[in-house]
Amino acid sequence: MDEPRGLLQGRLEPSTEEQPWDLDRLRVRLAEAGYGEWFAPQATLESAVQQANNGRCGDLVLAERRDARTEWRIAEDRQAAFLTLHPAWGGHKLTREALLKELLAQGVVKTCIHLRALTHAAEAGHAESMCVARARLPQPGEDARFVSLVARDDQLALQEDDQGRVDLHHLHEFVVVDPGIPLLRRIPATQGEPGEDVMGQPLMPTPGRARSFDSQNDGVAPDPDDANVLRAAIRGHPVFSSSGVRVDPTLRLKAVDVSTGSIDFEGSVEVAGDVASGFVLNATGDILIRGMVEKADIRAGGNLTVLGGVVGEEVGRRHDGDLRLRTHLTSGGTLSAKFINLAYVNVRYDLLVREYALQCRLVAGRDISLGQPTGKGSLIGGSASAGRALVANTLGSEAGVATEVSVGRPNRRRRLVGQLKEALTLCEHNWQRVCDTLDCIQRGEMGTPPTDKLKRLYATRDSLRARRQRIRGLIDRLVGARQSAKPSRVEVKKRQHANISLNIDGVRRYFNTDYGPSCWHRQGAELVRGS
Repeated sequence: MDEPRGLLQGRLEPSTEEQPWDLDRLRVRLAEAGYGEWFAPQATLESAVQQANNGRCGDLVLAERRDARTEWRIAEDRQAAFLTLHPAWGGHKLTREALLKELLAQGVVKTCIHLRALTHAAEAGHAESMCVARARLPQPGEDARFVSLVARDDQLALQEDDQGRVDLHHLHEFVVVDPGIPLLRRIPATQGEPGEDVMGQPLMPTPGRARSFDSQNDGVAPDPDDANVLRAAIRGHPVFSSSGVRVDPTLRLKAVDVSTGSIDFEGSVEVAGDVASGFVLNATGDILIRGMVEKADIRAGGNLTVLGGVVGEEVGRRHDGDLRLRTHLTSGGTLSAKFINLAYVNVRYDLLVREYALQCRLVAGRDISLGQPTGKGSLIGGSASAGRALVANTLGSEAGVATEVSVGRPNRRRRLVGQLKEALTLCEHNWQRVCDTLDCIQRGEMGTPPTDKLKRLYATRDSLRARRQRIRGLIDRLVGARQSAKPSRVEVKKRQHANISLNIDGVRRYFNTDYGPSCWHRQGAELVRGS
């Protein structure tokens, strides 16, 4: 042993009894002597075996004792630290604590060290460029984002029933908000969290991207107490974008079909396309349909406008023989359309049809106008009822299709005036009887009744007199209103064909011949033709 240098030496001496040496035999002898873990390169041992077998004498080095040795490397960007651990050959081994101490001495901060990697290297006794520390990377900031505070109109989810069937006409109710309702919150961008490299120097994060609300946020206003919140400024339907929201008093749809389902909306609705067959469109405000209406049910609380036409379908006949119609249009204001075919239409005020109405049931509280001011303006078949007037370019058809027209409110005021006159006659009769009774008492022709009964007689007389005056006033106003009201009429601008039935203010007349331009109104118990 060369203890200072940690070398194990061998000495070759002559011997007549020794057997030839080989590499395995030499390794066994080293292990038996307690030097099996020492560093003994194969080339060194092979050289010793060769010299022994060649009969050479002298001293030679067989093995070397080596302690474990470390090599540390810090990455140029200081994002990581690496360990190369040379194993111990019969010498001192390094523990995890020793490795940690050396690594800290390199200037690496403890928060970036991987203790598990150091433990693994110490237990294995060797390592090759093992990463034992890594920089704590900064956490980038989050971009500003927007969170809806009310329900959004997501894509219509179709649901199956127990039999696996899907209702494509499922009613879809859209959200309506009132002024002051919070709609959208902006979550501001964050700065992120800083990190540090393995040497403890800070690594600055990338801040999140700030985002502003859309500039086109009509119908909304910022919250006076929170600039990151938008509130509704008007009543309407909220329409969300990627970074904003607007409140639209009108719900705008591309079409009403399987993509939307049936619609029930509190407000006005504008449909850019068609309303498909079998669907319901219900709105409390106005409805504007730029396309067609096909066998659908449309109900508008305000005006209803169909820029295209209405194409319906009959589904049999009613008990009275009239057609049963699948398409229903109802308007709380005015309704206008290019044409209407096989539909039931009920309008509170005026009905305007440019081209024609074919085999329909039309009901309008005031006027029905066909072709005014432009269009063919034909009413063909079916029935039409108007509260005041019906004006058409053509009534009926050359084929003589049966067409019924009714205008006015037959006998409504007359019946009411008659009822009031009957009430007036009874009131005057009772009043006269009470007056006669009081006159007899005053002349002494009758015994004087008790005081309380006499008071009731006077009170009854005064009450009947006041009632008589009220009834007379009502009769005068009704008669005056009837005389000043514009008479109900049916006006045909161009041609009135045969097989037409007209009813004006309760007087009916059937026409089996053609007429030219005509204006019919009631005169007494007859319908007369004016200019």
